[in-house]
Amino acid sequence: MAGGSRTPARLACAIALGVLIGAGAAPGAARAGAARAAATGPVARTAIAAGERLHVTVTLRPRDPAALAAYAQAVSTPGSPSFRRYLTPSQFGDRFGATPAHVAAVRDDLIAHGLRPGPTAADALSIPLVGTATAFEHAFSIRLSELSLPGRRAAIASSAAPAFSATAAGAVQAVVGLDTGSPARPLLVRPDPRAMAAAAAGAALGASPHVVTGGPQPCGAALGAGPGQSAYTADQVASAYGFSGLYGAGDLGAGVTVAVYELEPDDPPDIAAYQSCYQTHADISYVPVDGGAGHGVGAGEAALDIETLIGLAPDVTLLVYQGPNSNSGAPGSGPFDTFSAIINQDRARIVSVSWGQCEAALGRADADAESVLFEQAAIQGQSIVAASGDSGAEDCDDASPGTEPPQSQLQPAVDDPSSQPYVTGVGGTSLQALGPRPTETVWNSGGSPGAASGQPGAGGGGVSSFWAMPPAQLDAAPALNVLSALAAGSACANPGGYCREVPDVAANADPTHGYLIYWNGSNALPGEPAGWQGIGGTSAAAPVWAALLALTDDLPACAQAPVGYADPALYRAASENYGADFNDVTVGDNDFTGTNGGQFAAGPGYDSVTGLGSPFASALAADLCAQSLTIQAPGNQRSTVHTAVSLQLRAGDPSGSALTYLARGLPPGVKLDAASGTITGSPQRTGTYTVRVDARDAENATATATVRWIVGGAPVISRVTLATTATGAPRLTFTVTAGRNAPALTTLQVTVPRGLRLGSRRAVSVVAPGGPARLRFLTHVSRHRTATIVLAAATSSVRITLGPAALSVQGGRVPSAVQLGQSPLQLGVEVSDAAGGESRLTASVSS
Repeated sequence: MAGGSRTPARLACAIALGVLIGAGAAPGAARAGAARAAATGPVARTAIAAGERLHVTVTLRPRDPAALAAYAQAVSTPGSPSFRRYLTPSQFGDRFGATPAHVAAVRDDLIAHGLRPGPTAADALSIPLVGTATAFEHAFSIRLSELSLPGRRAAIASSAAPAFSATAAGAVQAVVGLDTGSPARPLLVRPDPRAMAAAAAGAALGASPHVVTGGPQPCGAALGAGPGQSAYTADQVASAYGFSGLYGAGDLGAGVTVAVYELEPDDPPDIAAYQSCYQTHADISYVPVDGGAGHGVGAGEAALDIETLIGLAPDVTLLVYQGPNSNSGAPGSGPFDTFSAIINQDRARIVSVSWGQCEAALGRADADAESVLFEQAAIQGQSIVAASGDSGAEDCDDASPGTEPPQSQLQPAVDDPSSQPYVTGVGGTSLQALGPRPTETVWNSGGSPGAASGQPGAGGGGVSSFWAMPPAQLDAAPALNVLSALAAGSACANPGGYCREVPDVAANADPTHGYLIYWNGSNALPGEPAGWQGIGGTSAAAPVWAALLALTDDLPACAQAPVGYADPALYRAASENYGADFNDVTVGDNDFTGTNGGQFAAGPGYDSVTGLGSPFASALAADLCAQSLTIQAPGNQRSTVHTAVSLQLRAGDPSGSALTYLARGLPPGVKLDAASGTITGSPQRTGTYTVRVDARDAENATATATVRWIVGGAPVISRVTLATTATGAPRLTFTVTAGRNAPALTTLQVTVPRGLRLGSRRAVSVVAPGGPARLRFLTHVSRHRTATIVLAAATSSVRITLGPAALSVQGGRVPSAVQLGQSPLQLGVEVSDAAGGESRLTASVSS
């Protein structure tokens, strides 16, 4: 399935591993999961070395699978009270993971049988184990063998499903890594030199060697290499798929983290050369899993994934998770553990996956363990996109050119993980012209009648044999043609229903019009292409969609919550605005081997070849965000006890329905009008309040914001004196102290009594704790009776003197009643606090 990087294994749908003559389980024990079917073809078996160390992972059953599935759907469905209320891994574990009792039972059983379990994952659904083959054989009552698969490599086979005590067995879903006969494959395809030369001579690339998109622009070396390599540069891909509008709005993905799933290494200087050419500065970090994926330049898969993402979303943060594949020198659970690390660390919003394997070869137990992880990702708000495979409708075919695969490999089959219900599968097209609005057909250069010559390959797609059709597809508009007779439920043991169709979307994957990347620049692999080169395969299509979702999450309209599990949003967008959001691909089929009569053919709307089609990114991103009910965060609030407040909540709902507002934790004395969203009243107690405000529409969708509301005491004015100097001029002195729970004072607005007015800006002094402080008038208002004074430094108490030069009297003298103190002195002071930019703390005080 990987074109030039393919291995010649005869990977039948039941390749994974056989039931040998198993060691008997102890009395009272029960086996968890199921052993895989026997490998076909000539297979040499030998006893495994007793001391060989294996890394496996025990996966546990969630405590309530039905509740888990329901929440994964609800969190992705507008109208649900749980819509986009994402959980953290620890919250997920507490709610949906295995119960503490089940975790303890499994760990105790492992220890009792001589194994040393590692830390339980944050989701309470997996436990890692490292030990010798002998230790695992003894603990699980199995026999492990090494298989020599034809022309390729060694693998490990278990004679039976592992045994546990009866108490622990019911909590175990699978033990991943005991069978290693079906490794994940990189889904890249290198171009055939003859087809590449023919394409380079055509007009598709040469007519548009450079496109100004507002995004990253290639250097001269890439511009010169693109046509000769028959490959598109990043600016051309961005132009074809409508990224320019996002770039023009300043959306380059800043603030969004993307995880790249890799089972091979890459050479950082290759990535640096690409960034230097495009003048990008993406932050890239590597996260090793189970010891990492080794060292070297890899096969080009990792470089393709990383560089495609950088070229389309240059400001994202990339976390490259590298784990060992099960065909490496350390066979075991590396592929599963790499997914588990990405999801349990929950550091990335988007996950890009360009590795896969035949669904049936993976086995149901391992697929179920993966599925729980992907449900968890949906509940955490993570979007997973995965390449759908490069062997067309016959995904279990992995024969090298010139070899005849067994008949079982010529039947329709799909690729995991793209076939998983909570993963967005990305199929392959052949991008013939950039457009605007590209010209595309199905990518199929295999054995189908009329297929173009070139490196064999075709975009994966078809019907899952494991999974029922998810609601996102079931609920799509009838005009999209999702419900196909080919997806009848008999294929996946869902009688009367439908099966999951793959892919969901598509992008260019044809290596004859591939993606220009920089790989093997050091020539570490002599005989392989070095430097700038074109590569195709659905491996390249997946990061195109990962980049699009990253730019979508970076839009202000999606700021409250990321898109998360993308399929529901994609099918809703297609149902409502298909022509504006997607490029419909209607020509071709993906019958790669020509053995299924062109069964999966493209057509209007959805098809099991290119899904909904390729993106028109600017419009689609806006529609993905527009599906959310949003509430504008009002910001933190400060107010004064017994002082009237008014705060207007604002929310937006794409359905246009009337909204209902709710608030919890408001200060006493303040209330919310549920219909208008206006908060009014006078706080009755000082304190700090955490207020949650909700907006809810007619479909019960809810958006939430949190407000920190501080209610402070009113400022106190004391020690007020008004005296006359020897010349008869007035001098006004008073002290202002901040109220309880109120912040420091920064600004005072003073209104002097009748009979006095403010004159000069001189002769004003301030005495604050710690010594004198300087101040100044800002302005004079209200017939020279009001002035604003700004303190040079915030303080909780300040004494103000307005001297003779600052004050004057009306009529030439101080009113006798005021001067003699025979009536109250009316002095108005409003105080602002030190919380710049927030609602001001104000109070009017008389003394």
